[in-house]
Amino acid sequence: MSAALIAFLVSTAAGGFGSMVGIGGGFVIVPLLSLVLGYDVKVAIAASLIGVIATSLSASPRYIKSGIADRRLGVLLLVAAAAGGLAGGMTAGYLDGRTLSLLFALLLAGVALRMLWQIRHPATGAPLDDEAAASGFASSYVEPTTGDEVAYRAHRVLSGTLVSFAAGNVSGLLGVGGGVINVPTMNVLMSVPIRVATTTSTYMLAATATTSAVVYLASGQLDPLLAAPVALGVIVGARAGARLSMRLSQDILRLAFIIVAAVFAVSMFIEFFSL
Repeated sequence: MSAALIAFLVSTAAGGFGSMVGIGGGFVIVPLLSLVLGYDVKVAIAASLIGVIATSLSASPRYIKSGIADRRLGVLLLVAAAAGGLAGGMTAGYLDGRTLSLLFALLLAGVALRMLWQIRHPATGAPLDDEAAASGFASSYVEPTTGDEVAYRAHRVLSGTLVSFAAGNVSGLLGVGGGVINVPTMNVLMSVPIRVATTTSTYMLAATATTSAVVYLASGQLDPLLAAPVALGVIVGARAGARLSMRLSQDILRLAFIIVAAVFAVSMFIEFFSL
Protein backbone atom coordinates (compact mmCIF):
# COMPACT_ATOMS: atom_id res chain seq x y z
CA MET A 1 0.00 0.00 0.00
CA SER A 2 1.44 3.37 -1.02
CA ALA A 3 2.24 6.11 1.48
CA ALA A 4 -0.24 8.45 -0.23
CA LEU A 5 -3.08 5.94 0.14
CA ILE A 6 -2.23 5.33 3.80
CA ALA A 7 -2.15 9.09 4.41
CA PHE A 8 -5.55 9.44 2.71
CA LEU A 9 -7.15 6.67 4.79
CA VAL A 10 -5.67 7.92 8.06
CA SER A 11 -6.73 11.47 7.28
CA THR A 12 -10.28 10.35 6.48
CA ALA A 13 -10.61 8.81 9.94
CA ALA A 14 -8.85 11.74 11.61
CA GLY A 15 -11.00 14.29 9.81
CA GLY A 16 -14.19 12.52 10.80
CA PHE A 17 -13.24 12.22 14.45
CA GLY A 18 -11.68 15.68 14.59
CA SER A 19 -14.77 17.39 13.20
CA MET A 20 -16.95 15.65 15.77
CA VAL A 21 -14.96 16.89 18.77
CA GLY A 22 -13.65 20.17 17.35
CA ILE A 23 -9.93 19.41 17.36
CA GLY A 24 -9.08 19.17 13.66
CA GLY A 25 -7.59 15.67 13.62
CA GLY A 26 -3.96 16.78 13.79
CA PHE A 27 -3.37 14.83 16.99
CA VAL A 28 -3.85 11.65 14.91
CA ILE A 29 -2.33 12.77 11.61
CA VAL A 30 0.99 14.03 12.99
CA PRO A 31 1.96 10.92 15.00
CA LEU A 32 0.93 8.53 12.22
CA LEU A 33 2.76 10.41 9.48
CA SER A 34 5.80 10.61 11.72
CA LEU A 35 5.75 7.22 13.44
CA VAL A 36 4.17 4.97 10.80
CA LEU A 37 5.19 6.56 7.50
CA GLY A 38 8.53 7.91 8.70
CA TYR A 39 8.14 11.57 7.69
CA ASP A 40 10.11 14.24 9.50
CA VAL A 41 7.90 15.64 12.27
CA LYS A 42 8.00 19.17 10.81
CA VAL A 43 6.87 17.91 7.40
CA ALA A 44 4.11 15.95 9.16
CA ILE A 45 3.03 19.07 11.05
CA ALA A 46 2.89 21.14 7.86
CA ALA A 47 0.72 18.53 6.11
CA SER A 48 -1.46 18.24 9.20
CA LEU A 49 -2.14 21.98 9.15
CA ILE A 50 -3.52 21.64 5.62
CA GLY A 51 -5.72 18.85 6.93
CA VAL A 52 -6.91 21.05 9.81
CA ILE A 53 -7.89 23.77 7.33
CA ALA A 54 -9.80 21.19 5.27
CA THR A 55 -11.59 19.92 8.40
CA SER A 56 -12.80 23.39 9.27
CA LEU A 57 -13.91 24.34 5.76
CA SER A 58 -15.74 21.03 5.28
CA ALA A 59 -17.58 20.77 8.60
CA SER A 60 -18.19 24.43 9.53
CA PRO A 61 -20.97 25.19 7.00
CA ARG A 62 -23.19 22.49 8.54
CA TYR A 63 -22.52 23.73 12.07
CA ILE A 64 -23.17 27.35 11.13
CA LYS A 65 -26.36 26.51 9.24
CA SER A 66 -27.67 24.57 12.23
CA GLY A 67 -27.09 27.60 14.48
CA ILE A 68 -25.00 25.63 16.97
CA ALA A 69 -21.61 27.24 16.29
CA ASP A 70 -21.35 30.58 18.13
CA ARG A 71 -20.07 32.88 15.38
CA ARG A 72 -19.68 35.98 17.56
CA LEU A 73 -17.62 34.19 20.18
CA GLY A 74 -15.72 32.29 17.49
CA VAL A 75 -14.65 35.44 15.64
CA LEU A 76 -13.30 36.98 18.85
CA LEU A 77 -11.33 33.90 19.81
CA LEU A 78 -10.02 33.12 16.33
CA VAL A 79 -8.38 36.56 16.05
CA ALA A 80 -6.33 35.77 19.15
CA ALA A 81 -5.73 32.20 17.98
CA ALA A 82 -4.57 33.33 14.54
CA ALA A 83 -2.04 35.69 16.11
CA GLY A 84 -0.81 32.85 18.30
CA GLY A 85 -0.64 30.53 15.28
CA LEU A 86 1.66 32.92 13.46
CA ALA A 87 3.93 33.17 16.50
CA GLY A 88 3.94 29.39 16.94
CA GLY A 89 4.79 28.73 13.30
CA MET A 90 7.77 31.06 13.54
CA THR A 91 8.92 29.52 16.83
CA ALA A 92 8.77 25.98 15.43
CA GLY A 93 11.58 26.82 13.00
CA TYR A 94 13.99 27.03 15.93
CA LEU A 95 13.03 23.70 17.52
CA ASP A 96 14.29 20.27 16.48
CA GLY A 97 12.11 17.25 15.81
CA ARG A 98 12.92 15.63 19.16
CA THR A 99 11.73 18.68 21.08
CA LEU A 100 8.53 18.85 19.04
CA SER A 101 7.87 15.16 19.73
CA LEU A 102 8.18 15.78 23.46
CA LEU A 103 5.89 18.82 23.32
CA PHE A 104 3.31 16.84 21.36
CA ALA A 105 3.41 13.97 23.85
CA LEU A 106 3.02 16.33 26.81
CA LEU A 107 0.13 18.09 25.08
CA LEU A 108 -1.73 14.84 24.40
CA ALA A 109 -1.19 13.55 27.92
CA GLY A 110 -2.35 16.82 29.47
CA VAL A 111 -5.46 17.04 27.32
CA ALA A 112 -6.39 13.39 27.99
CA LEU A 113 -6.13 13.98 31.74
CA ARG A 114 -8.15 17.20 31.49
CA MET A 115 -10.92 15.57 29.48
CA LEU A 116 -11.03 12.62 31.89
CA TRP A 117 -11.44 15.07 34.77
CA GLN A 118 -14.21 16.79 32.81
CA ILE A 119 -16.17 13.53 32.48
CA ARG A 120 -15.93 12.90 36.21
CA HIS A 121 -16.68 16.55 37.08
CA PRO A 122 -19.18 17.84 34.51
CA ALA A 123 -19.30 21.61 34.03
CA THR A 124 -22.37 23.16 35.59
CA GLY A 125 -23.89 26.57 35.24
CA ALA A 126 -22.28 29.17 37.51
CA PRO A 127 -23.51 32.60 38.60
CA LEU A 128 -22.56 35.33 36.16
CA ASP A 129 -19.58 37.39 37.25
CA ASP A 130 -19.28 41.09 36.38
CA GLU A 131 -17.16 40.40 33.30
CA ALA A 132 -19.60 37.83 31.92
CA ALA A 133 -22.59 40.01 32.64
CA ALA A 134 -21.08 42.88 30.68
CA SER A 135 -19.71 40.79 27.83
CA GLY A 136 -22.94 40.40 25.88
CA PHE A 137 -21.92 36.89 24.72
CA ALA A 138 -25.30 35.32 25.45
CA SER A 139 -26.86 32.95 22.96
CA SER A 140 -28.87 29.77 22.55
CA TYR A 141 -29.09 26.73 20.29
CA VAL A 142 -31.36 23.77 19.69
CA GLU A 143 -29.89 20.52 21.01
CA PRO A 144 -30.21 18.11 18.05
CA THR A 145 -30.61 14.97 20.17
CA THR A 146 -33.59 16.30 22.16
CA GLY A 147 -34.97 19.28 20.24
CA ASP A 148 -34.74 21.45 23.37
CA GLU A 149 -33.56 25.05 23.20
CA VAL A 150 -30.49 25.60 25.40
CA ALA A 151 -29.63 29.14 26.52
CA TYR A 152 -26.14 30.02 27.77
CA ARG A 153 -23.76 32.93 28.33
CA ALA A 154 -19.98 32.79 27.88
CA HIS A 155 -18.14 33.59 31.11
CA ARG A 156 -14.59 34.94 31.53
CA VAL A 157 -14.30 36.10 27.92
CA LEU A 158 -11.01 37.95 28.48
CA SER A 159 -9.39 34.90 30.05
CA GLY A 160 -10.69 32.70 27.23
CA THR A 161 -9.25 35.08 24.63
CA LEU A 162 -5.81 34.91 26.23
CA VAL A 163 -5.94 31.12 26.32
CA SER A 164 -6.95 31.12 22.63
CA PHE A 165 -3.72 32.93 21.83
CA ALA A 166 -1.86 30.09 23.57
CA ALA A 167 -3.97 27.56 21.64
CA GLY A 168 -2.97 29.22 18.37
CA ASN A 169 0.66 29.02 19.41
CA VAL A 170 0.26 25.29 20.03
CA SER A 171 -1.31 24.96 16.58
CA GLY A 172 1.71 26.56 14.94
CA LEU A 173 4.17 24.49 16.93
CA LEU A 174 2.49 21.11 16.70
CA GLY A 175 0.05 21.24 13.79
CA VAL A 176 -3.01 20.28 15.85
CA GLY A 177 -5.24 23.26 15.07
CA GLY A 178 -5.51 24.50 18.65
CA GLY A 179 -8.84 22.77 19.22
CA VAL A 180 -7.35 20.50 21.87
CA ILE A 181 -7.09 23.62 24.02
CA ASN A 182 -10.00 25.66 22.67
CA VAL A 183 -12.66 23.03 23.36
CA PRO A 184 -11.83 22.50 27.08
CA THR A 185 -11.33 26.27 27.44
CA MET A 186 -14.77 27.15 26.11
CA ASN A 187 -16.49 24.30 27.94
CA VAL A 188 -14.75 24.39 31.33
CA LEU A 189 -13.38 27.93 31.68
CA MET A 190 -16.09 29.85 29.80
CA SER A 191 -19.07 27.60 30.69
CA VAL A 192 -20.09 27.14 27.03
CA PRO A 193 -22.00 23.89 26.36
CA ILE A 194 -19.76 21.13 25.01
CA ARG A 195 -21.64 20.88 21.71
CA VAL A 196 -21.27 24.62 21.11
CA ALA A 197 -17.61 24.44 22.12
CA THR A 198 -16.80 21.67 19.62
CA THR A 199 -18.67 23.25 16.71
CA THR A 200 -17.29 26.73 17.40
CA SER A 201 -13.77 25.33 17.66
CA THR A 202 -14.17 23.66 14.26
CA TYR A 203 -15.37 26.99 12.86
CA MET A 204 -12.20 28.67 14.20
CA LEU A 205 -9.65 26.12 13.01
CA ALA A 206 -9.17 27.31 9.43
CA ALA A 207 -7.98 30.81 10.33
CA THR A 208 -5.66 29.53 13.05
CA ALA A 209 -4.06 26.83 10.92
CA THR A 210 -3.72 29.02 7.83
CA THR A 211 -1.45 31.53 9.56
CA SER A 212 0.81 28.71 10.73
CA ALA A 213 0.76 26.88 7.37
CA VAL A 214 2.02 30.01 5.59
CA VAL A 215 5.13 29.96 7.78
CA TYR A 216 5.81 26.28 7.00
CA LEU A 217 5.24 26.93 3.29
CA ALA A 218 7.73 29.80 3.31
CA SER A 219 10.32 27.58 5.01
CA GLY A 220 9.93 24.84 2.36
CA GLN A 221 8.61 22.22 4.81
CA LEU A 222 5.19 21.82 3.18
CA ASP A 223 5.25 18.75 0.88
CA PRO A 224 2.35 19.05 -1.61
CA LEU A 225 2.54 15.33 -2.48
CA LEU A 226 1.81 14.55 1.17
CA ALA A 227 -0.54 17.46 1.89
CA ALA A 228 -2.84 16.62 -1.06
CA PRO A 229 -3.96 13.13 0.10
CA VAL A 230 -4.18 14.41 3.67
CA ALA A 231 -6.50 17.25 2.63
CA LEU A 232 -8.66 15.00 0.45
CA GLY A 233 -9.03 12.41 3.18
CA VAL A 234 -9.90 15.01 5.78
CA ILE A 235 -12.57 16.58 3.55
CA VAL A 236 -14.29 13.20 3.13
CA GLY A 237 -14.06 12.38 6.83
CA ALA A 238 -15.05 15.81 8.12
CA ARG A 239 -18.30 15.86 6.16
CA ALA A 240 -19.30 12.47 7.56
CA GLY A 241 -18.16 13.43 11.05
CA ALA A 242 -20.23 16.62 11.07
CA ARG A 243 -23.37 14.61 10.32
CA LEU A 244 -22.57 11.87 12.84
CA SER A 245 -21.75 14.31 15.64
CA MET A 246 -25.38 15.40 15.80
CA ARG A 247 -26.41 11.86 16.81
CA LEU A 248 -23.77 10.82 19.35
CA SER A 249 -23.38 11.59 23.03
CA GLN A 250 -20.54 14.00 23.70
CA ASP A 251 -19.43 11.86 26.66
CA ILE A 252 -18.82 8.97 24.24
CA LEU A 253 -16.75 11.25 22.02
CA ARG A 254 -14.75 12.54 25.00
CA LEU A 255 -13.98 8.99 26.11
CA ALA A 256 -12.88 7.99 22.61
CA PHE A 257 -10.64 11.04 22.44
CA ILE A 258 -9.05 10.22 25.81
CA ILE A 259 -8.17 6.69 24.67
CA VAL A 260 -6.69 7.80 21.34
CA ALA A 261 -4.79 10.70 22.91
CA ALA A 262 -3.29 8.45 25.57
CA VAL A 263 -2.12 5.89 23.00
CA PHE A 264 -0.42 8.49 20.84
CA ALA A 265 1.07 10.30 23.83
CA VAL A 266 2.86 7.08 24.76
CA SER A 267 3.98 6.61 21.14
CA MET A 268 5.42 10.12 20.92
CA PHE A 269 7.19 9.71 24.26
CA ILE A 270 8.77 6.54 22.86
CA GLU A 271 9.85 8.43 19.74
CA PHE A 272 11.35 11.20 21.89
CA PHE A 273 13.49 8.78 23.88
CA SER A 274 14.53 6.81 20.78
CA LEU A 275 15.74 9.80 18.72
